[in-house]
Amino acid sequence: MSQLTLGILTFNDNNYLQKLLESIENQKDKNFELLIINNSSTDSTQSIITNFIATKHDYEIKISNNVENVGSFLGTRQLILKTTTSHLSIIHGDDLLKSNYVEVANSYIHLYPDFCAFNFDLEEIEGFKDTATGNVIRSSWTNFKAVNRLLVSGLNPGVMPGSIINTTKLEENFLSSDFDGLKLNGTEDIFLWQQIVRSSQKIMRVPIATYLYRRHSGQISKKYEIYGVSLGYARRVNFLTAKTRFEKLLCAAEIEYEFSTVNYDNSYINGIGCLLKYRVFSVFRFLNIVIRRTARLINNII
Repeated sequence: MSQLTLGILTFNDNNYLQKLLESIENQKDKNFELLIINNSSTDSTQSIITNFIATKHDYEIKISNNVENVGSFLGTRQLILKTTTSHLSIIHGDDLLKSNYVEVANSYIHLYPDFCAFNFDLEEIEGFKDTATGNVIRSSWTNFKAVNRLLVSGLNPGVMPGSIINTTKLEENFLSSDFDGLKLNGTEDIFLWQQIVRSSQKIMRVPIATYLYRRHSGQISKKYEIYGVSLGYARRVNFLTAKTRFEKLLCAAEIEYEFSTVNYDNSYINGIGCLLKYRVFSVFRFLNIVIRRTARLINNII
């Protein structure tokens, strides 16, 4: 019986989705389920999905079509709630998987069943090209809960795409229907990792780049004017859920950096609220840099 679901939340990914589905079909290990949520796409995404499921596959496929686009935060929550296996891989609709992705994922799930999440290194693909650049994106997460708590206080050492989440260990904060998802669209990855770390769950960094991550102009990092309120709100949640004053200090030390370096407008101020007054603590940002570099040194030993 499969323990892993490959979950895809897709919206207008017709330029990429076919290639992604082919990379899933080419997995060496077929011991997984595939869950696709079409978030009310207006292009040919639905026909691509229909044609794909019309052929025979060696794994179970589940499709869910949203009548309206519920956004990335609620869509990600849908993936979690609709997953019937213990573990969920969160896959972006414009990315690709190497043929050994499921094989590596299942091996880690089997060896470390008590971990809440596995964070894979990513190999970069750029723009419309489907070939890897060779550049590897490494997260700062370590296998040590104490270090991860400090990392999540001041930084977002993600990365979310391709990560494996043990859904049985997630607490209700992320899954609650009462949560204001509209303020977290585009920052669901930050919020999800915050919740995992804040609940003292364990994350394992997997130093194997089996996931191909596409960089393009539509990323949140290139649309600050749209997602500023979400980023500010995520920072506010981070501050309010910190368990110690030192963690709050690390969080506050990032506010001035975010506010000034990316030219946030009033949307960021609206998101972060009264916490903007703590920007004076930016003089302590060097602590976050030291912690991040320490984490990288630890990861180099792996």
